[in-house]
Amino acid sequence: MSAVMKPGQAGQPATPAAIAQELYVYYRVHLDQAPAALAAFETARDGQPVRLLQRRDHDPVFQTWMEIYAPPLADAVGTELRVATAMGPFAQGPRHREVFGPIAGSEAGA
Repeated sequence: MSAVMKPGQAGQPATPAAIAQELYVYYRVHLDQAPAALAAFETARDGQPVRLLQRRDHDPVFQTWMEIYAPPLADAVGTELRVATAMGPFAQGPRHREVFGPIAGSEAGA
């Protein structure tokens, strides 16, 4: 998905499911650039509760990183844009963006 909408934007109602949406962004970082990329990420997230994970594989050249933007983050769109700008020089290839929400009727979405 290429864009994340704020609840209530473009005719979308601010439903509990819309509010509970989570954004997952993954991309690859060259191992030699990982320390500088991590510093750029920390500066760009500016203390916001954005999680950063690393895939557990044994690639000797690249690391796959995943950013997770989830409630209670108030401005996921603005924060992700700021982080994407900072991480642009480090991402090897595209940043893959996916949005997930709770399944209707599930305990998390109820």
